Amino acid sequence: MEKPTLIYAYDPLCGWCFGFHPVVKKLAARFEDDLNIEVVAGGLAIGDNAQTIAEGYSFILSGLRQVEQKTGVQFGENFKLLAEEGSYFYNSEPSCRAQTVVNYLAHEHALKFAGKLQYALFVDGKNLNEWDTFAALMDELSIDSKEAKVLFESPEISQKNSENFEWCKKNGASAFPTLLLKIGDEFGVMSRGYRPFDTIESHLHHLMNNIKKLSG
Repeated sequence: MEKPTLIYAYDPLCGWCFGFHPVVKKLAARFEDDLNIEVVAGGLAIGDNAQTIAEGYSFILSGLRQVEQKTGVQFGENFKLLAEEGSYFYNSEPSCRAQTVVNYLAHEHALKFAGKLQYALFVDGKNLNEWDTFAALMDELSIDSKEAKVLFESPEISQKNSENFEWCKKNGASAFPTLLLKIGDEFGVMSRGYRPFDTIESHLHHLMNNIKKLSG
């Protein structure tokens, strides 16, 4: 029987996803032998929702402490200054497209790249609207950034990116982070929003045991 797949729907600009990333890393390690892991970038700030922090996302600054207290992550001073200043343009499309490129070129690095994207923004305050930011992160993973740039600028990847956004909307992952479990051709939402590792690990553990019994 093919291994079930844990689908992690997230957005690089989502602070709660930044807090949830360590949980997903632990889950990937814990269930390495039992599950495949897929990463889908879902499109938090696209279309009319792509705005400057001051225009549409001023609540971010006041919400940082809640994320830190709940998840244990720490936002960097560079990002806090960015959020306070307010002119940074919150647009998920470029960073989601970079994630889609890595999913295609180096699937094994998809989750690690997601973490690097979020660290670049939420700790270092880097610009996730610029190709040079993505290229530097890809270089750290030994991904050919020249080949990646060709893909990044291709209509095929742009189309795939848009399809990912629609897929998330249609399949219960319109809020981030969301975990979905795919078994065969069927899948459903397993958790939505931040959940601690122990809660999800316990749920997955029981699910996997039941799947093994049914297939055994």
